[in-house]
Amino acid sequence: MCYAASREEAFLYSIPGLSLLTYQLVALGLSLVLTLSPALCAFNPAAAQQLPVMDCAAATLIRSAGNPDAEVSVQLEESLMQALRQIEATIDSVVTVLSNSIPGFVTASSVAGAQPDVEAESAVNLVQEVYELVADNYLDARSGGFDPQRWEQLKDQALQQPLRDSPAAYRVIREMLAKGTSDPYTRFITPEEFESMRKYDVTGVGLHLGTAEEFVRKTGLQLPLGHDESEEGIWVVGMILGSPAQTAGVEQGDQLLGIDEMQVDGQSPFQAASAISGGDAEPDTIPEPTVRLQVRKRNGSEKALAVNRPVKKITSPVGVIRLSGFNARAQQDVAQAVKALTRQGASEFTLDVRDNRGGLYQEGAEVAKLFLEDGATVVVTEGRGHVRNKPLLAHGPALTRAPLTVLINQQSASASEIFAGAVRDNCRAILVGKRTFGKGLIQSVYELSDGSGMVITNGKYLTPALTDIDREGIAPDFKQQPSPEAAASRLNACLVPTKASA
Repeated sequence: MCYAASREEAFLYSIPGLSLLTYQLVALGLSLVLTLSPALCAFNPAAAQQLPVMDCAAATLIRSAGNPDAEVSVQLEESLMQALRQIEATIDSVVTVLSNSIPGFVTASSVAGAQPDVEAESAVNLVQEVYELVADNYLDARSGGFDPQRWEQLKDQALQQPLRDSPAAYRVIREMLAKGTSDPYTRFITPEEFESMRKYDVTGVGLHLGTAEEFVRKTGLQLPLGHDESEEGIWVVGMILGSPAQTAGVEQGDQLLGIDEMQVDGQSPFQAASAISGGDAEPDTIPEPTVRLQVRKRNGSEKALAVNRPVKKITSPVGVIRLSGFNARAQQDVAQAVKALTRQGASEFTLDVRDNRGGLYQEGAEVAKLFLEDGATVVVTEGRGHVRNKPLLAHGPALTRAPLTVLINQQSASASEIFAGAVRDNCRAILVGKRTFGKGLIQSVYELSDGSGMVITNGKYLTPALTDIDREGIAPDFKQQPSPEAAASRLNACLVPTKASA
């Protein structure tokens, strides 16, 4: 089933400047392949013939990428992602050939005593499942040469191999994708990776909360002495490094006791996360900038910690809103901020989406609607066969008509670009900064029968003026903040796309 449409950023690697470590990891993968392949040739030349030929672009990229600290273009970033995928598939091929050729070579699941017939049947079904998902949904948005007949041949070749268990199926699926698609965003994810995608930080301060049972199961750690995983309570399962919560002293394994003056007894982790984020505040107010958390440490001591919420503040007459990601609360958070800042005297707004790599595709459009009048085109999408879908339109009056500036840079991607393109093409805002990343593809996440999943590119989007920004990005109107006169002149010269062209 389609589990979570458009959680497209799950595998969009953030590489503002590739570190030397990244190059070393790619080189290590190549080294492993080059080391294992001759050994296999010596042991079983016929089996070694099954290994795929690596695209030489992988090695070329290692040599020619230039200074690792330099800014990386979208083409280079995606080429490196594709190279890593090829390396992964080639290593999988080596493991598959070894497991099929060397007597006594066994997998972890066979050592664990899994039932061979059941495991083999499940593995075959999984390969067939992935084949059908890609055949029915994949969009070759960049004309990479996807061939449905070739895709079917790859499936048939995969099913001819002895698939003993799920890991064997995972390996051949990755090989199929590496050979059959050229899209670095379409990929297979393991059950563990898929489970992590289903959880995301809704606290806004970098916390992943869970029950006692979830803490033990997900971390592999034990609860403090005297606590049992069957008991009620809310625990810190994980956190984002460098987040406000970690800075304040919250640690993995802490038990959450209270939020501000409220005890959390009887609350679910989601309810507590919403309270921490300020989601229980009145619709027309901004949450307090600091939330006080009462926690019990693993040694039994209790501490009160002040955690700073993301700042949404007013400076002079300009209300500044920093949006770091388009999660499920983005539209609600921006609407709250606009209303509260207006009451505080803001007469114009700056919405900062620099370094915002996107998130939920729909939320980019929903935030744009806050600033657009009824009937304005927000975004246009294309599906398979370049079929253009009905444009998404704004409904109802705009939340505010105050002047709007959007700050962008080369790391503003996907949902950020949907938002920026919508408000700029509708002559509602000026864009200031640097050209955006250029990711105009839409992915959906599908859950497979064994709990693993597939991320598949199944669409692309155009701005209201029908501009295809994929790999091109959106150019700013100004590189630096313009004078009010220059901004007004730019907007006065702007032409809103006609309904016919939308």
